[in-house]
Amino acid sequence: MKTYIKFITSVFLKSFLNIFFIALGLVIILNLLSELDFFKNIDIDVYLPIYLSLLNSPSLIFDMFPFIFLISTQFFFIKFFKNNEIQVFKYSGLKNFSIIKILCTITFTFGIFITIFFYNISSNFKNFYLEIKSNYTSDDKYLAVITNNGLWIKDKIDNNTLIINASKIEPDFLINTFISVFDENFRIIKNIQSDKVNIKENEWIIYDANIFAENLNTIQDTIKIKSNFNYNVIKKYLHIFIITINLMYHLFYVCFRHLLNLGFSKIKQRLIGGECRKLQRRDHMRMLIASHYNQPEQKY
Repeated sequence: MKTYIKFITSVFLKSFLNIFFIALGLVIILNLLSELDFFKNIDIDVYLPIYLSLLNSPSLIFDMFPFIFLISTQFFFIKFFKNNEIQVFKYSGLKNFSIIKILCTITFTFGIFITIFFYNISSNFKNFYLEIKSNYTSDDKYLAVITNNGLWIKDKIDNNTLIINASKIEPDFLINTFISVFDENFRIIKNIQSDKVNIKENEWIIYDANIFAENLNTIQDTIKIKSNFNYNVIKKYLHIFIITINLMYHLFYVCFRHLLNLGFSKIKQRLIGGECRKLQRRDHMRMLIASHYNQPEQKY
C-alpha cells in the first residue's frame, strides 16, 4: 500500500473513531437516563439500567451511521485544510478526485462490515434488551424499534398478542397500519389493515378497517381495539431516539459551518446541504416524529 493511502486512511479512521465514540457516549448517557426514569418506582439492582443501556445503544448507533460517516468526512477535510495537507498532496500530483476515491473505498468497506456484522450484533442485543425489559412491565408489553419499514409494536391484551406495524406516526394517529392478532398459542386470529388509526387514547379507533379472518375479508367503517399504548406513551418510548437524532443533526451543522469558515465555495455548500436533505427525506418517518417532539408534553 502506498504511503499517501496509508496516511489518508489513518486520518479518516481517527476522525471516524472519534465521532463514533462521541455518539456512542451520548447514546449511552441518554439511554441510562431513560432507564433510570423507567425503573424509578421499581426495586432493582444498580447494574440493570447500565446493562440495558449498553444493550440498547448499538441499535440506535446503527441508525446514526450515515451521520457519523458524514461528520467524520467533514472532520477529515477540516484537518486537511487547517494543516494545508491538501496543498501538499496537490503539489505531489495527487488530485482531489483520488482522495475522494480513497474515502469512498474506505466507506464502502466499512459499510459492508457494518451491514453484515454490526447489524446482526445490534439486532441480537436489541432482542435481549426487549426480553429483559418486558419482564418489568406489569402487562408484559414492549415497543419494538423503528426500522426502515416503520414503527413496530408488540402488545398483549386479554391473552392475545398484537403485532402492529405502521409506516409513520402523526400526532394521535398511526398511518398505513397493519395489525396481526394472535391467540395465547401464537396462532393467527385475524389481520386488520387501515390507512388511519386514532391512538389518542388506549382504546384505538380504526377507520375503514379491512379485516381478514378465517379466509374471509370484511370491511367496517370503524372498529375499536384496546391497547396498552397511546400516542403519549409511544412518544415517551421514542424520546431517546429523537434526542440523539437531533444531536447528530446539530453536530453536522456545526461542522458544516466550520467548513464554510475555511473557505468552501457556494457549490460545495449546496452539495453538502443537498446530502443532508437526502438523509432527511430517507428518514421521513423519523423526522416526522422529531418535528412533533417539541409539542407540549402531556402527563399520563
